[in-house]
Amino acid sequence: MGKNLSFKKIGKQILSINNLIESYFNKLRSFISNPKKFQFTRDNRVIFVFAGIVFLTLAYFLVPTAYNKDLIQKEIKNQLFLTYKIRIEFSDEINYGLFPKPHFVAKNLSILNDKKEIAVVNNLKVFIGFKNFFKFDQIKIIDLIFNKLEFNIKKSDLNFFINILEAEPNRQKLIIKNSSIFFLDKDGEVLFINQIEKSKFFFDFTNLNNIYSSKNKIFNLPYKIIIKNDKLNQNSFTTLVLNKLRLKIENQINYNEKNKTGFLKINFKNKSNLINYELKENSLDFSLKDSNKTYDGYIEFKPFYMVSNLNYQNLKFSELINNLLINDIIKTKIISNENLNAEVNINIKKIVDFDRFADLSLKLRVEEGDLTFSKSNVKWKENIDLSLVEGLIDYDEDTINFNGRMLITIKEKDDFFRHFQISKDLRKKLEQIEFDFNYDIIEKKVSFDNFRIDGKSNEKLDRFIMNFNSSDEKVFNKITFKSFVNNIFLSYFG
Repeated sequence: MGKNLSFKKIGKQILSINNLIESYFNKLRSFISNPKKFQFTRDNRVIFVFAGIVFLTLAYFLVPTAYNKDLIQKEIKNQLFLTYKIRIEFSDEINYGLFPKPHFVAKNLSILNDKKEIAVVNNLKVFIGFKNFFKFDQIKIIDLIFNKLEFNIKKSDLNFFINILEAEPNRQKLIIKNSSIFFLDKDGEVLFINQIEKSKFFFDFTNLNNIYSSKNKIFNLPYKIIIKNDKLNQNSFTTLVLNKLRLKIENQINYNEKNKTGFLKINFKNKSNLINYELKENSLDFSLKDSNKTYDGYIEFKPFYMVSNLNYQNLKFSELINNLLINDIIKTKIISNENLNAEVNINIKKIVDFDRFADLSLKLRVEEGDLTFSKSNVKWKENIDLSLVEGLIDYDEDTINFNGRMLITIKEKDDFFRHFQISKDLRKKLEQIEFDFNYDIIEKKVSFDNFRIDGKSNEKLDRFIMNFNSSDEKVFNKITFKSFVNNIFLSYFG
């Protein structure tokens, strides 16, 4: 019953509006046919004033449809170049749009840098201001939106973005949406692709900074970047946020000198470090020093290569394994890019939560898409050396595997036997243990192969390893690992 009453009320309102419109046009028709007989009553005046306002408003917003489109294109090109040093070329005729506010639309245009096409734009919207609305040759651009833009740029084309960040103060906003940047080497081969969800350039009149803010994705890794350029003091401030890696990097650099100096504040999982650096023409040197650790290294840009040395006096092993940045980077598959080459050396004098371990040397190498840990080693109570002879990260479609070959050299076997509680009847001559392993990083499960004790194996040991690999319980803790070692010796010497 309530619904029917509501529909009846709405119907009456619609009928009332229709009657009003019909009445207006009847009176307008009567006025046109015989204006002398027409009486300007109060209702008539209200209707004609209302109609006049609507007519003038529509006429006001539709004025730009009468503009000379060639002249408008020329004015847009001039203003873009004068403000941002952006050169564009139109392929299709420009059109006018009214909603959500007056703007011009252009499709399939090109962006040029030094007369070379560096980008193709699927859609450009140019929003105009009201101040010079009736001055056909003096339109004022308020905002620009580039949508579905595809950049193909080399190192020499980066001045395109630098010019935007050095633009003189203005009220415009330049927005780039749903776009991609293809970074090319000197031969035109794609090095990597940066996907832009939404970027915005504007001038902050409060702090007098040019600002670039952007949400992006690179190597399937989402990130957000904000760059603030203080032209007056020649300082640049950059904030890079990678939520997936729980990493935030803040950078401040003074670019007044030829070799630019600055610092990086790195916040990784709520722990901060401050790194000083010097930026040269084709390289970057960096260093960090405090009471417990020192970092140093360099990055060469052409071709890209990084060397980094991280030295700790003491560190928790759990902190290294669970919080190591490379652990998260491995899962993102960034390192599978063939153009990344790096060398990272991690040295830890004392491992706090594993007092039996010391002098850890972890060697990471990234070369043409491969990540290796070969030739890494650690000591166990000065009596045992554990060496990772070979170690390689292998990517499958659904899994990430760490494959390697381990060599354990035993200098004092009695201490080893006591620690693992090996039965006295199994305490035989022992110098080396070697084996291959596969560790599933996603599932956190391990399997073994080619187990050798002093270079030998036997059928019983091989059968134990095969049964272990086929079981579901392949995750170690302290208790299960001791039991596993005991069963190794029981299988071999028992």
